[in-house]
Amino acid sequence: MPLSTAHKLLVVSVDAMHTDDIPFARTLPAFARILERASVAEIEGIYPSVTYPNHTAQTTGCPPARTGIFNNLQFQPGGGDASEWFWDARALRVPTIFEAAQQAGLTTAAVQWPVTGNAPGVDWLVPEIACPQVFDGLEDQYLSTTDARSFETYIAPHLSMIHTDRRKGKYFDFVNHVSELILRHERPDVMFVHLVEVDTARHAGGSYGPHVEEALREVDATLATYLTALEDNGDLEQTNIVLVSDHGHLDVEQHTNLNTLFVERGFIRTGADGELLDWDVFCLGAGLSGQLFLAEDLPVQRRREIEALLVEIESDPQYRIEKIWTAEETRRDYGLDGPFTWVVESEPGVIVGMLWDRRTVVRAGDEDFPPLKGSHGHAPRHGGQPVFIATGPDFAPGVDAGRRSMLDEAPTLAAVLGIELPDAEGVVMQEVLAEVPAATAPAPA
Repeated sequence: MPLSTAHKLLVVSVDAMHTDDIPFARTLPAFARILERASVAEIEGIYPSVTYPNHTAQTTGCPPARTGIFNNLQFQPGGGDASEWFWDARALRVPTIFEAAQQAGLTTAAVQWPVTGNAPGVDWLVPEIACPQVFDGLEDQYLSTTDARSFETYIAPHLSMIHTDRRKGKYFDFVNHVSELILRHERPDVMFVHLVEVDTARHAGGSYGPHVEEALREVDATLATYLTALEDNGDLEQTNIVLVSDHGHLDVEQHTNLNTLFVERGFIRTGADGELLDWDVFCLGAGLSGQLFLAEDLPVQRRREIEALLVEIESDPQYRIEKIWTAEETRRDYGLDGPFTWVVESEPGVIVGMLWDRRTVVRAGDEDFPPLKGSHGHAPRHGGQPVFIATGPDFAPGVDAGRRSMLDEAPTLAAVLGIELPDAEGVVMQEVLAEVPAATAPAPA
């Protein structure tokens, strides 16, 4: 049953933080304050272990087959790295914790949280937009995806803090500053923030090393500003603070570019300049996994030829593909479904590429090996695991809840807010919650 509470909730996603990072985090001042009396759990995330499906699970308690967010990218064959992300909340098929909180009379805020463009239920909204090419500049990017009040009060005055000359990290300063301002000045009952410094570091430098520790220090500095804002407002003791993350990372050892192979075998047709003309089967990459789409009205014989090639791919060790699942199988075992026909699970560390202008197999050490050293998208059983760290008046101190599903996070957060999420498939992590004092019996007459 939900708790009856007037306490606030601050949820901070430290994208790509591992449970392995907690010992180092304890040496940092803000992390240490949060961890001192926190309950923790090791989280098994959503497959594919990429940002948007997992953050959607954290606000809905539902897997991709229910939410409709099955990848970071929408399926736009030919778009490649410029394909549009699932940034718009109108793509969601289930309600979020923001809507439930607002309907209960609570004020809400979300800064840089994935799949919140045009989100209902958010009073102060600064959405994450991972595909700025869709819009006509920064102002249009936000005017098209949030409300006028959020734009005029917090976004427009700070657009200069967005470093448009950077490919990575261009939003760090903006997000860190604006989120602190909203927390300080609006004092929302419910606030979700997404920080991506650790994920950026792991992509660039690999799963572990000094670069990850430096990124954790940067996050710690931001967390310190949140704690100071809560203290200055007198809200700290009445705020539940929850740190979460969405996925782990693995070091990249190989790229297997299936669309290149499909071109070579005649299942994708390209023009003289390499542009996509037509396709029978197409791979949408999800980092260390992929999703295969079939063309509509494909002749039975052509499908059988594709299926024969998939058997070959699975059995040939050069491709390092562990298993090709049907969508029915991934729905049953992982809650993953979408408009695709198959899911490609690679061996750990192998990116399932979706471009066709590269060699089919590119290994670490090759001259044309892409520069990023870490990635994710793999089955959630591999590698470092996401964190759940919760402290505050409604959480029991020092509890280790063991390994739990990411689907359990949203119902647990709803419970501390005293609201219901009837569509959620997860369950409340009762062991991390503080005991609710029994109601005082009325004095005898």
